Amino acid sequence: MGVNKYVLGRTADEVYCNIYRKLEKFGEVFDGRNGRTKELTHVCMSISDPTQRWVVRRKPIISPAFAVAELVMLMNGSDESMLLNTWNPKLPKYQGEYNRYPGAYGRRLRYSFGFDQINRAYNALNNNPQSRQVVLEIWKPDIDLPQKKGFPNNDDIPCNLCSMLKIRNNELLWTQIMRSNDIVFGLPYNFLQFTYLQEIIAGWLNVEVGEYMHISDSLHMYANNQCCINLDKKVPLNNEKIRLDKKESEKVFKELLIRMKEILKAKYSLQYIKYIVENKNLPEAYQNMLILLCEYIAFRYQKDKDLIVCCEENFSNTLYRDMMKEWMREKQNIN
Repeated sequence: MGVNKYVLGRTADEVYCNIYRKLEKFGEVFDGRNGRTKELTHVCMSISDPTQRWVVRRKPIISPAFAVAELVMLMNGSDESMLLNTWNPKLPKYQGEYNRYPGAYGRRLRYSFGFDQINRAYNALNNNPQSRQVVLEIWKPDIDLPQKKGFPNNDDIPCNLCSMLKIRNNELLWTQIMRSNDIVFGLPYNFLQFTYLQEIIAGWLNVEVGEYMHISDSLHMYANNQCCINLDKKVPLNNEKIRLDKKESEKVFKELLIRMKEILKAKYSLQYIKYIVENKNLPEAYQNMLILLCEYIAFRYQKDKDLIVCCEENFSNTLYRDMMKEWMREKQNIN
């Protein structure tokens, strides 16, 4: 009798912990291109409340600031490697010889096919909520399919293939399909990227957030890159909502991208970072995102305790604050 590869739960954390233990126990072992690997194929995961999107019982903890940086770049259609690498210095090994990320999801969704797929999806569902034809395409076979001899075309091939959106019972349902899914480095961030996008578009459409379905054709872990699950850890709820109307939402994400670029241009100026942390010019949920981005810089590049305290004192989202504290403790122990 085979393992049940359908996992459902209320939160992303619940679903992640359950599927991680199944992969550990039942994954088939083989030698992949990056070493010894365990894999489950054709895995289906369902999150009934996608606003509870943070995986918190995993150790090491994910980087909340990098997750927000990815979201800002996705919403702006950006593929700028120097900018994203600021919030994750390990990324350049996936960049190859390019100055930009050829597989960047935001670029693919907003520009790569000659039109903005996210805008088209919004307009289609706004005018025809019963539609079954709204699909966001990420995969580009002309540059993503392997070469004839089986070698990858470049170092940044998208793992996400497409998203399918539907409105049922005044809820936006989302199905995300992955060709390949690293459970340690990929899955928690994939949950975040697309449940964030789900809630954002639901806000544009003035509907509720419905089920999030995540399908992994290959869910895997590498023997040298495993983590552990702390089932005794209390899981805090995310009470922050990011819903805005479309015009305001697009404006806020443009502002966040400008702030990210200014932080980079100012060479991580302590004075500038303190200014944008204390001057709350964004809606509360988005100001908390900006503080996450700033606290990462204060810790990673400035190593300034006073600025870190300033960030912590200005958070209104305790989940962000506590996750960032744990992430910094882990990094200090490693270094």
